Amino acid sequence: MRLKTVVFLITLLLFFNRSFLQAQIKSHDIGKLWETMFATGSLPNYSPMQYQMSYPGGDIRFQMYKNQARLGLWIGVSDWTDKFGMFHPQFVAEGGYMNDEATQFLFPLKNKQKVWDRMPIVDVNGNIETRFMSTRSSASKSSTIRANEEIQTTWGASVGVNVKMTSWALANENHNSYIVREYTFTNDGVVRDTVIDGGNKPLLAGQNLTGVYFGLQLYLLPGGDRGHQIVNQNDDWAAYYGNQAGDSLRGLVYVYDWKSNRGSYENIDDIGDPDPYTGEFLSPQYPAWGVLHADAAYNDENDDRSQPSTVLIQPEKNFKSVKKGDPYTSLYAHLSSGTQDIGTVDKAPNAYDPTVHRPVAMLSFGPYDIPPGEDVKIVVYETVGAISKKLSIEKGAQWMNGELDFEGKTGDEAKKALIATGKDSLFMHAARAEYAWNLGLKELPTPPPSPNLTLASGPGKIELSWESVADKKDKQTGQVGDFAGYRVYRADDSYLNVYKLIYEVYGDTTHFTDRDVSRGKHYYYSVTAFDDGSFNTTGIRPGQKLESSRYYNRNFDKGGVVPFVGSRSDMDSIFVVPNPFHLQGLAYGGTPKDDYTDVPRPEDKLGFVGLPAVATIRIFTMSGDLVSTLQHPNPDNPNSVPESADESWYQISDSWQTIKSGVYIYSIEGYDRLGKPLGNKTGKFVIIR
Repeated sequence: MRLKTVVFLITLLLFFNRSFLQAQIKSHDIGKLWETMFATGSLPNYSPMQYQMSYPGGDIRFQMYKNQARLGLWIGVSDWTDKFGMFHPQFVAEGGYMNDEATQFLFPLKNKQKVWDRMPIVDVNGNIETRFMSTRSSASKSSTIRANEEIQTTWGASVGVNVKMTSWALANENHNSYIVREYTFTNDGVVRDTVIDGGNKPLLAGQNLTGVYFGLQLYLLPGGDRGHQIVNQNDDWAAYYGNQAGDSLRGLVYVYDWKSNRGSYENIDDIGDPDPYTGEFLSPQYPAWGVLHADAAYNDENDDRSQPSTVLIQPEKNFKSVKKGDPYTSLYAHLSSGTQDIGTVDKAPNAYDPTVHRPVAMLSFGPYDIPPGEDVKIVVYETVGAISKKLSIEKGAQWMNGELDFEGKTGDEAKKALIATGKDSLFMHAARAEYAWNLGLKELPTPPPSPNLTLASGPGKIELSWESVADKKDKQTGQVGDFAGYRVYRADDSYLNVYKLIYEVYGDTTHFTDRDVSRGKHYYYSVTAFDDGSFNTTGIRPGQKLESSRYYNRNFDKGGVVPFVGSRSDMDSIFVVPNPFHLQGLAYGGTPKDDYTDVPRPEDKLGFVGLPAVATIRIFTMSGDLVSTLQHPNPDNPNSVPESADESWYQISDSWQTIKSGVYIYSIEGYDRLGKPLGNKTGKFVIIR
């Protein structure tokens, strides 16, 4: 009995810890680059909800598009005495690179988010959508922070160092593809250990920390869940730019996908991970971390341009770890080696060579001496460069069909040249991050806020209305008067597809009716506000008209907004569309394999149209076996609209199995709004898979 009680208490404690840590998650998601900040600065395995450098814009529902697999922070010290009085010539607090090693980075944990403007309300047919990690109540409003979003995270390390990380994200379209992180490391002489001892134990009083190194360990992965996993390849090269004569940036480590020369892809140029169904380039990204500043010393805040003192790029398996049983001296050697790698390119014939496979980078800053109460600041940024999703889809299809032409090249050479332009955008974002940091982030012009948005389905139309932001003060000048108008963007079938500008208005119009819609089709919208540029006198493009974030108020629920036709009062016009049904996958931006986790899948949708207000739909095989029974309206289908003439079915039987190719019979009983029977209707439809 006692054993069961102990097991229960341990399980309860673990659940509490996970719930507590999950509550500490905050995310930047106002710009193109989305990122999750954890309370220990690492990427722990207890949370599947994480963006991890998601670009562009992130996948709210399934957390795909990730470009960072792991993140760790190591703090190494020399000649150090621990809380038990044991002397260590070298010691390293290893912070979570292996996802479960953050035990030395624990309490007290704090993770707070501040924003200029709260996340907009998005109302879809009377239902307010809620993002999983960012809500209106999860952040406090502040006009004094440097950028649109600020997250401040603090935690402690077992070497008596308090870590405060402050990160900023911007909505300015010239600066929304990077996120700045400022780390402040303070010698406070307190060990953070476990929940059992309260999280605080005094270290030996007044202990001076010497030979201190701070190491950021980065495992970047272009395409992540979407590219590498779908094509089952991991053929990346890593590079460091910034420690060679003529380099124009402060320091930048980046990774990119290249040809695999392995397995089934040995004779196929898979640069960019083309989707095997559509040709879409799934891994065109160049994810990167760059350096903005490193204190010269605890008492010298000037930027030490010789930092990071170590740039180590090597296979994941070569990094030492306490979890692997390696001594602290081996970890400290990683931090203090003084190596200045420039990458893995040309070090091996291909990216699967054991000497370069799965490259991981360590940017190490030091050595520092930090007396009690003193601190050291290090500032970095993360960014991603890539060709647009629109180009990835369109040019990928052209490449698959043998029609790609780029810069006078064709075929594989054209694809290689096109994807390589992602490096140009990466360097542009990096240069803008350095520019903005030198201005302190605050001196950048600001766009209007994103308005609250309401979407409503109608017969043959979608009604959009939004809150006026015309009288909102400009954040930089504090004045009113530069507002110009609004833009409406729309994506079809999935919120991850390409958005097109469908409406632009100058002036404070706050309503738009989208009549260019098809019954039963799913639509996703974003409404932005833009200014006239008159207040935007600073920045890289003075006078530029700036637009609010396209990502902040887009609806994302998988049902989207679906126009409908009003219910009929007879049974004479019922039919099935399409008939015959032929599985083709999503027409633009997705594949059956891409969407297999999304059940029901959009590409399986079949519609019964011309229905009365209330109906019972029964579907049979040709031999008379009942396959499925549907109610109209359907309480189990969020897209089922009362009093409409349409009902969708995703070809899933009552036993939750996808139906096979064949001829099927439907039988429909119909009723009007008051429950009066209207009769029966039968028919056939064909499924081809």
